[in-house]
Amino acid sequence: MNSLDPDDSLSIELCLDEAHTRDAIDVMHRAFAEYTAKGETSGAMLETAESLAQEIAAGERVAVVRRGGEAVAVAKHHPTANGSLYFGRLGVIPEERGRGVARLLVQRLREAAHHEGLSGLACTVRAEEMANIALYESLGMTIVSRGVRTSRTGAVLQVVDMADDAL
Repeated sequence: MNSLDPDDSLSIELCLDEAHTRDAIDVMHRAFAEYTAKGETSGAMLETAESLAQEIAAGERVAVVRRGGEAVAVAKHHPTANGSLYFGRLGVIPEERGRGVARLLVQRLREAAHHEGLSGLACTVRAEEMANIALYESLGMTIVSRGVRTSRTGAVLQVVDMADDAL
């Protein structure tokens, strides 16, 4: 399923196939490199095209946003047992931040969720990422719980779980 934004320069591929995981990993690594620079390496940096292809084969979906054919944003997503569409690893390359790419991707994921008969979106966000939390709140999501998660790197992170108001 592909969609275009109003200026016709962005395309969104909601279900990347296993053969094209390199684009998604490249974006993921560029988007999450800032944590390494802060001394807090993200588990996203441990992912590879091969590990992502294995996840896709097991049912995970990967959305990629492209501008002029170049991958600029990515998000993993899958339906949950509670009837929502969970997304994670949403990342936008630094040069594209502040241009509405993440907003558009979340909106398209919500549309896909409703098209599938799901109740809405859910995600988990590092509690320190106030801008991400504010973005998701502006898109109709609320914090439903707070907790701690251990990253693939072993780091212990404070997180918030967010969901659409309807959930």
